[in-house]
Parts: sequence; structure tokens; C-alpha cells
Amino acid sequence: MVSRQPLSMSAHSKSPAGTLWVAVVLVLIPPVPPARACLICLPVPTTSPVDYLLEADLIVVAREDPGAPYWLTPTEILRGDATGIGRSFFLEAPLRPGPSLDRNREVICAYGSHLGDSQPEWVRVGDSGADFNLLVAEILQSREQWQLHPGKRATYFSRYLDHQNQQIRMLAHLEVARAPYDQIREFKGILTFPELRSSLQNFRLTDWHPLYILLLAQSEEAEDLMLISGKVRSAAETGLSLHLAAWVTGWLEIEPESALQFLEREYLSGNPRDTAEIRAIFRALSVHGNRGHQYLRERIAKAYRAILHQQPQIAPGVVNDLMNWQQWGLADSLRPITASPPPGMDQASVLQIHAYLRKAQDIADTHPADEETGSGWIPLLITLFLLLALPAGLSLHHRWAARARPS
Repeated sequence: MVSRQPLSMSAHSKSPAGTLWVAVVLVLIPPVPPARACLICLPVPTTSPVDYLLEADLIVVAREDPGAPYWLTPTEILRGDATGIGRSFFLEAPLRPGPSLDRNREVICAYGSHLGDSQPEWVRVGDSGADFNLLVAEILQSREQWQLHPGKRATYFSRYLDHQNQQIRMLAHLEVARAPYDQIREFKGILTFPELRSSLQNFRLTDWHPLYILLLAQSEEAEDLMLISGKVRSAAETGLSLHLAAWVTGWLEIEPESALQFLEREYLSGNPRDTAEIRAIFRALSVHGNRGHQYLRERIAKAYRAILHQQPQIAPGVVNDLMNWQQWGLADSLRPITASPPPGMDQASVLQIHAYLRKAQDIADTHPADEETGSGWIPLLITLFLLLALPAGLSLHHRWAARARPS
């Protein structure tokens, strides 16, 4: 329920200047739409080699110059025009760590202004090989389709999650991990549940464990529920936060009510928890509120109140979710943060919180009026009905009386 306590600047909220102020803030600092990429399982680096391929002006297969380490000479042009490009180019990073490099190995490189950089540069995309070169060709053919339908990109790569070529397999993992959570849920069965359990025991694959956890949460088997919920219970006892966001997201997927009750009891009440733990809980709740169990938004908003009490630094993310969800009941928890912002909170975040408070006050002020206006329609409708029905009733009465008279 929206709090109706007056806000610190409520006197201005009804004025044209106050309304204009809110509008300006909402335009200049609008709530960010729910992120497409899954914030739970996206590893570092977040940039995929596929991004380089799709943005490049020139893509080549190149071989290292035996006489000049890290200088490469193109042997084949896959896309673009090499006019004006030197016969060889330099890569700042070595092709392979260690003192000895394979001089005969060919690599695929992309040239262009990557990630908004104004200065074009060369980047290594991957090792050239029959399978990888075929994949690159298909990626380039799909460029326009993926621009129109971004979701098809992750769907395309999901079928390569268990590819025998490690380079292709790791690229597929990165691409699928970048997909939004609601799409990741659709990849149920791409990797078998026994495969996922086995991969979760392989610490060399720890970067991808969050992705495996989210996929395993689509299982309907009791042993997977016990594994996922048990990991959260264990983390609550030990204070560990490694992959906690993924484990909590998975438990919320399977048993939302039990998971929420546990979080409220163990993490969001009592003694304050570690910052990393609370941030992990927030990320899990946010992912479900945006792209998972959206029917839980009111419950999640209540949980956000406890999160703000422990970690006010998370307020910008909380406010962004609340504004996207049209949840206006946390004004009393956010107001003290604007009065004394935590260290590191920038002015834009403070302004966005102010905008939330003013919008919440607007709704609190107008809602009673709307109720009164709505209830005022009832007597009016009754009066109109009587005005229309009375003449008709009298006319019908006169007709019956006329028929009853003896002729």
C-alpha cells in the first residue's frame, strides 16, 4: 500500500513548478528498462568476440610473421575491403601465453571501431579452423536477422553449449549467459541435468556455474531442489556469497514461497549481513521481478525495504525496479537516503530517488480524490436513471389505465 505520510517537499508537489520538476527529472534520468542480459550468470569479460565480428569493417584470417613476433599478415579476407590497410598489423596481446608461439597458426582478426572507440583497431576473434571458420561465416550471414530479432542470437548459440570444439563451446557459453533470464529458462534440456550436476562439480568451469545453476533450476527432480535449496541454507550459515545470487535465483524459480520466507528470516531480518550477501540477494530478487516470477513484485518490494535498511547504497537499483514496476510504497524507506546520501552515491541517483518520492506523493494525493470522484458518480447515475425511468413509467401507467377503461 502506498504510504500517505507527507513527504518533505509535498507542499510543492501539486504546484505546476513541482510537477514540471518531476517531469524534467524523469525525462533526464528515466528508469532504466529491465536489463536484457542476465545479471546473474554474465561473467567477465562481458564483451563477446561475436560483437567484434558484427561491428567490424574488415575481417581477415592472418598468420604471425616468423621474423616479427606479434605482427600478423592477412592470408584471406572474410569480409570488407582491405584498401588502405597495411600488409601486416600488430596485436598488442600475444596469440598464446608463454615464450613459445606457434608460428604456423592462423587466427581470425577483426578491424574496426569497437565498442564505441573512435580509433579503429585490430582485435583477435579466435583461432582459425574448419569448424570455427564455418561458425564465423554463419554469424556474418545472421547479422541483419539478429539486429531485427536479438533473441535469435542466443537461441542460435544455445545448440553449441556442448560442442566438441572448446573454442566454440566457450563462445556459446558466453553468448547464452548474456541472454535475459526469461530466455535462459527456455533453454531447459539443452544440457542434460546429469551434465549440469557434473559441471557444477568441476571447479575449472566455475565462471559458468551460475549459468549451470539457472539451467538446473528448470529441473523438476527432487534431488536438484535439495541441492539448490541446500546451497542457499549452507551459505546463510557460513556467510559465503560465491554464486549466491544464482543459487537464490534457482530456489526462487522452484519454490518461490519457501525461498522468500527463508530470505526474509535469515538475510533480511536480525543482525545485518555482509554487503556481498545483500547485493547477491538483491540481484536474485531483481532478476525475478523483472524477467522471472513477476507476480512476486509486491513481495519483492517489501523485501527491498529490508535491503535498503541494511544497504542504502543499493537504493539506485531498488528505485529503478520500483519505478519500472509502478510500486510506490517505499517512500518512507527512501526519504532518509535523500537527506543523508551514503558515500559514493552520485547526484543523478539522488535526483532519481527524489523523482520517485514526488511521484509516490502524487499518487498518494490523487488516489483519495479518485475514490471520491468515483463514489460521486454513483448518486449521479442513480439520479439520471430515475429521471429517465420516471417519465417512461408514467407513460406506461397511463397506457395501462386507458386500456382498462370500459369502452
